[in-house]
Order: sequence, then C-alpha cells, then structure tokens
Amino acid sequence: MNILENRLQEIRWKRNLTQNQLTLKSGVPQSVISAIENNNRENPGVFTALKLASALSVKVEDIFIL
Repeated sequence: MNILENRLQEIRWKRNLTQNQLTLKSGVPQSVISAIENNNRENPGVFTALKLASALSVKVEDIFIL
C-alpha cells in the first residue's frame, strides 16, 4: 500500500476544527478524514484532496507531503 505522509490532523487542530466540523466544511465523510489522519487509507483522490485543502484554506501540498 502506497500512502503519502500528511499533515491533515495538525492543520485541522491549528484551525480548532473537529473531524465532524471539517466534514461539514468539506463534504468529505468523517470516516475518510479519520482514515487519512491515521494513515489507514491509500492516497485520497484528487477531488477529496482539493475539498480538504479548500475547507482548510491551504494548498493540497500543504496537507500531503510528496
């Protein structure tokens, strides 16, 4: 399984958001957010990454370390 390192949880915490709040802002299911944060999911799709980045007001590359 090829998983990108990510800073999703760190960025979410800096914005004082719960996973549920990020779900509401991004439209990405909480289970997907949790799986990404816990590195239990292969790399998210482009649309998922873009939704998360937009909801957090960051670039995709700020979340996912290439």
